[in-house]
Amino acid sequence: MKTNSTKGKENMKDKTQPMTEMTDTALKNYEQAVRTGLKWQEEAGKWWTSMLNQTHFAQDWQKRMSSMSGMANEFIPLAQRRMEEVMSLMEKNSRTGAELVKKAVDAAQTPAVAESQAKWVEFWTSSMGAVRSNAEALSLLSTKTIDSWIDFVQKNSDMAEARTAKM
Repeated sequence: MKTNSTKGKENMKDKTQPMTEMTDTALKNYEQAVRTGLKWQEEAGKWWTSMLNQTHFAQDWQKRMSSMSGMANEFIPLAQRRMEEVMSLMEKNSRTGAELVKKAVDAAQTPAVAESQAKWVEFWTSSMGAVRSNAEALSLLSTKTIDSWIDFVQKNSDMAEARTAKM
């Protein structure tokens, strides 16, 4: 028969396991993003060095500038989509906040105690639902942003590696 402390330890392991996996995944993604960022910095350093040394032909400059322009053209719509999601979330939060204020004012102005208590319970239930919904939306938005950034960096680092291999 298991004791309460043994059950508590097993319960704690069950609860910490998903967090450990999420932390490991986040750490792995972060490390990969850092490595890719370093590769990008290395490529940028090479680009600036060759620009300052002026050892390449004008065609090579044009290719490099079009490559940088292409990356910028990919990055701007990506950032714009994330900003639209943030703006949508802010708009939703504004509406939710206004509804909650209305419920709180309504509950405060209700003269009957039983009815007032019911309205306060409804207010607090709605508030907790809004907090939960907001936390989920922020988590999803953060995940999308990080995934988009990682995809962007990986794609562009792969292109940089291919260009480096050609040189």
